[in-house]
Amino acid sequence: MKIDWKSSFKIALIITAIASVGAITIALTNVLTEPIIKQNRAQREQNGLKKVFGDNATFGDKVELKEDKYQYLQAYYPVNIDSSSARVYSTKGTNAYGDVALLVGLNADFTIYNIAVMENTESYAVTLKENYLDYLINPKDKKTHEQAFEDTSVKCGATYGAKLVKDMINQAKEHYKEGK
Repeated sequence: MKIDWKSSFKIALIITAIASVGAITIALTNVLTEPIIKQNRAQREQNGLKKVFGDNATFGDKVELKEDKYQYLQAYYPVNIDSSSARVYSTKGTNAYGDVALLVGLNADFTIYNIAVMENTESYAVTLKENYLDYLINPKDKKTHEQAFEDTSVKCGATYGAKLVKDMINQAKEHYKEGK
């Protein structure tokens, strides 16, 4: 069997041309949609900040965090509400079951003001939401968010996700307490 190099080279050129057109199309799409994606993310985060502290709060400039010690913390916003200072931490964690991103609002006394879920792709996402996050966000029996956080067991059917959330909140509290 003899190889026809001419037709093989022609086929390779055609495949290369098709791949090049596809790559250019993807690159152009990315360039065109990147500003819109960034704008949508920023708007979503602003909406999340309002979910945490409401419309009466004023938010300072975002402070990016890149400390290895705080693997879950991405940034925080200084907050002024009712003449008190507070913070909202942007957190994100990943485990073998998926990702969770939260905005964690902390009062000046380091207690939880409120929490907003920005992303929950855990494989047990519904279980995590229903058995853990919903109770933290809307505590029952007239409990505060802090009391709900202290009372809630991570053994909720989505234990690894709940532990991840608890670790994320604890890191935010720790960072705030250190006065950084």
